[in-house]
Amino acid sequence: MADIDVRLREDVHVLGELLGDTIREQYAEAFLQKIEDIRHSAKADRRGPGEKLSSTLADLADEDLLPVARAFNQFLNLANIAEQYQLIRRRDPGQAAPFEARVLPELLARLKAAGHTPQALAQQLATLDIQLVLTAHPTEVARRTLIQKYDAIAAQLAVQDHRDLTDAEREQVRERLRRLIAEAWHTEEIRRTRPTPVDEAKWGFAVIEHSLWHAVPSHLRKVDAALFEATGQRLP
Repeated sequence: MADIDVRLREDVHVLGELLGDTIREQYAEAFLQKIEDIRHSAKADRRGPGEKLSSTLADLADEDLLPVARAFNQFLNLANIAEQYQLIRRRDPGQAAPFEARVLPELLARLKAAGHTPQALAQQLATLDIQLVLTAHPTEVARRTLIQKYDAIAAQLAVQDHRDLTDAEREQVRERLRRLIAEAWHTEEIRRTRPTPVDEAKWGFAVIEHSLWHAVPSHLRKVDAALFEATGQRLP
């Protein structure tokens, strides 16, 4: 867990630094310093009355309010990307598997120890009926183009994690991250028009094609492997 925390902090630091470079290019150093002042004030007031942060925010000009809000929103998005990546990245040899990977094997072992037969466990798993629902939600505001950029950022974090990269290759990854973060920053975050049913249908198909098409077979293979390890049985 400590190793994950260290890598997570490193990734968040890199992403935050590159976001800062993008903001500096558009708004200059003085505006970026305002962001830093707010961040430091928030840290200083975590256990206090919040007076320093309130004072810092009160001093902002009206035209700075939206860019400041966007800056912190974008930073939180990048931090979430880094956190999600660290939860699913490949473990080093000897590291414990993540919790979600241990749940089914441990559950099957406990049920078998409680007296349930391998045949009964296999039958129960085979009869599970899980139905996925893709909803057309009118309040969903995240744009597909932005989500795709976030996916690309996560992919570059995975590339950056390779220990055999040369210095030149590592710099290429950093420049790719810089471009992606700049593109995300300059992308309109909120859709100005309500999506049509056709738009939502296209989005649903995209989810199936890019996520479920790969995730469902992968998950079933893991379930089958866990079942075979615990009982010697296979899914039908």
